[in-house]
Amino acid sequence: LLPMVQRRLWLLAGFFGLIHGAAIAGALLELGLPVQGRVTALLAFNVGVELAQLALVAVVVPLCFAGRNSAGFRNAVLVPGSLIVALAGLAWLLQRTLGLPIPMPF
Repeated sequence: LLPMVQRRLWLLAGFFGLIHGAAIAGALLELGLPVQGRVTALLAFNVGVELAQLALVAVVVPLCFAGRNSAGFRNAVLVPGSLIVALAGLAWLLQRTLGLPIPMPF
């Protein structure tokens, strides 16, 4: 919601990308992937996730860019969307760290 980081965004993105990738890899390893195909499975999964993210960004960014100057964009899209993402992340954090059975609606 607030532009807190002004410089070296690539370092910040890379750092959080490594944490995110390690968390996903750890979750996949818990599924009991066979030793023979682990590297291939993790690589294929990560490439698939990145391609899906790029596809989503290719759709969402132009729409947000087009609507950024509209009067209701911040109140109707930016704030609610940010809150939904934050709540989903918090729910997943609680599920993973405390083992709480929090149902996810999506």
